[in-house]
Amino acid sequence: MSLDFGIYGSGHKEDVLDIIRSLDSHPTAGRLIYHEKLAKELGRKGHSLEEMQEANLDFMMTIGGDGTILRLLQGSDFNILGINTGRVGFLTAVELSELDDALERMDSGDYFIDERIKLKTILNGEEIGESTNEVVVHTNRVAKIRSFEVFHGDMLVDRFRADGVIVATSTGSTCYSMSAGGPIVDPKVDAFVIVPLSPYKLATKPYVVPIDDEIRINLIEEGKTCLMVLDGQKECPVDDTDDLIFKKGDRTAKFIRFEQDFYKRIRKKLVWK
Repeated sequence: MSLDFGIYGSGHKEDVLDIIRSLDSHPTAGRLIYHEKLAKELGRKGHSLEEMQEANLDFMMTIGGDGTILRLLQGSDFNILGINTGRVGFLTAVELSELDDALERMDSGDYFIDERIKLKTILNGEEIGESTNEVVVHTNRVAKIRSFEVFHGDMLVDRFRADGVIVATSTGSTCYSMSAGGPIVDPKVDAFVIVPLSPYKLATKPYVVPIDDEIRINLIEEGKTCLMVLDGQKECPVDDTDDLIFKKGDRTAKFIRFEQDFYKRIRKKLVWK
């Protein structure tokens, strides 16, 4: 058996590029396709994400950190094997030093697909993207606060003044949401987390809500603007005239995993590291 896969990432040091080049002769490797940015660094022929999506690959290997994975997931639907060369790599499967073992385990079928819900953002009736971690609506000026109104379905959740608000998936609950005081949610729980950023009132707290209803955020001060950011990758300005809706995405994020212990990953990556 051989594995047909794409390789995605860029900006690597020469020693990492040497390891990537060595994959051509790896005993498990079948057809290898390089994303165009990485191919330029390697001096190889490259392909667009659209071409890679049509190539019927077994999976996509990302080499980098969580940001690399989030960029790839913004516009694609691959099974992802994340190889960490970043600082934390919470979404990645293995470290670079474990790459050979990971490929051998995949070749023998010793892995599973960890499928996660995504968050769809609809701005003024038009879908603008699906996020794996979160969407942040934040003031576009430092040291300014804004007034927000948050609905879940037709029910008012809260009205508050704050630096911003995060809407996160259970996957994203271990990212910016957690740093802002939100709870860690087991990814087996299909839920969204609503986290006010530095709210003015002490009584304003995060909420965990089911995914069966949409979330609506209203900016309720006339003429005041904010910046909306999807997974730290895509930005767009918003104001009180805009209609912001967030709901369960149509696609899922699919991660290749070799172990199922989510809490061990928390201890390893976020507590003891």
